[in-house]
Formats: sequence, structure tokens, C-alpha cells
Amino acid sequence: MDPPLHTPWGGGLIFGRREGRPMNAVRLDAAPSPARAEADVREDERRRLARELHDGPAQSLAGALFGVDLALAAVGRTPSTAREELLAARGLVRDALDDVRALMAGLRPRLLEERGLAPALLAMAAMPPLWGTEVIVDVAGLGERDRLPPDVELGLYRIAQEAVSNARRHGAASRVRVSLEVQPTVAELTIADDGRGWSGHPSTLGSNRGEGLPGMRERAQMLGGSLRVEAAPEQGVRVIVAAPLGSGAANSGEGRG
Repeated sequence: MDPPLHTPWGGGLIFGRREGRPMNAVRLDAAPSPARAEADVREDERRRLARELHDGPAQSLAGALFGVDLALAAVGRTPSTAREELLAARGLVRDALDDVRALMAGLRPRLLEERGLAPALLAMAAMPPLWGTEVIVDVAGLGERDRLPPDVELGLYRIAQEAVSNARRHGAASRVRVSLEVQPTVAELTIADDGRGWSGHPSTLGSNRGEGLPGMRERAQMLGGSLRVEAAPEQGVRVIVAAPLGSGAANSGEGRG
């Protein structure tokens, strides 16, 4: 990979290649103040939740309401049509309920608190009502009962959540691979999708598909780590996060409540 092209305001753009084709990457590591970073992260969470509510439960409930209106209009003339519309509306309400439950699980990931990052990522991958995309999770270097520091677990989980959402929403990805590799001093999380990738210059990563990138960057910074994004047209997008760990950070979870 070629050396970084540094910019006047710090940080740098990194250009590389994947499978013989040009590949753009941007490293997002200019640190804002801690208070500003925390406020920005919270605001990004609110935006993400609003998007998920709009595209999931709100759409399903709107469709269900339309179906109920059609059923009411048809009940006197064609009862069979009214029944079909009501059955369809019931299905939409059930979908909306599944979406809300998945969102609740994502907002307060109980499995993350009780069992750790790896089981929480696997559970996130099994939420088809929320993601609508196949998610594959690989974990290396972390035993079944091993735990990372709570702030690292939560930060990496939220970054994976946003990256998968971006891949589904903006990248039209059919498959996303989430890989977690834990070493003695660092935890590296990679989220790679097979979507349409990124056709523009790395400096444009802050718009459209990059809506969630500032929040992911700030989460990585709050962990004292870094975030890098690699992209190429029709080759998907890859998000790589490195979070430093203190000595012996990956410990058994037996002592946790």
C-alpha cells in the first residue's frame, strides 16, 4: 500500500489496491474534544434509531392501516376481500412488532452485558427483520468465556451495528462479514460487505453512504483507537477498527454480574 497522502489539517488519505483494481481508503482519526465526541455519538444514535423506525415499523404500520381501510370499504360488498386485507394487515403488524423487538434488543443489548461481544455479534447477525441482509460473524482470539473491557465491547458492537446498517441501507449488500480478532494488546473489528462499493473520492465518504461514519469514527476515538474505511466501485466497502487493550484485557467473564 502506498504511503498516506497527508492533508494540511492532519490525518491523511490512504490509497491502495484490492485484487488489481484501484481502491480508496480514508483514515478517520482526528480527535474532537471528549465532550463533543460523546454528544456527537449520542446524536448519531438518535439519527440511526429514527432511520430504523422510519424504514421498519413505521412503513409496516402504514401499510397495515391502508389494508384496514381497504377492508372496511369492502366488508359490506365483498367479505372475502375484506378478510384477505385484514389477514395481510395482521402480517404487517406482526412484522412491525418483530422490528420493534429487534430495535429494543439493539438499543440495550442484554446479551452483550451478560455474555460479551462475540455472542452479541452472533445474535445481531440473526436479526433478519432488522437487517434484511445475510450477516456472517467470525471470531478469533477470544474464548467462549473471555470478556473485553465493557467500553470496548459496547463501542465495537455499536460500530458493527452501524456498519451493517450502512451496508444494507446504502450499499445494497446481500452479504456482510463481521470479523473480530483479539490479540493481547488490540482488538480489531472488520466489517466487509459485497455491496456496490464507493465510486467517489475518499473525501466524499462523509455524505450519502457515509452518514454513519462520523459516529463510528468518534466511537473508535473514544476507545483510543482508529477507524479506516476501504472502498472500490462494485467491490463493497470494508471498515476496519483497531481498539487498544490494556494488559490482560481479555479476561474470563466469571466475575461479572
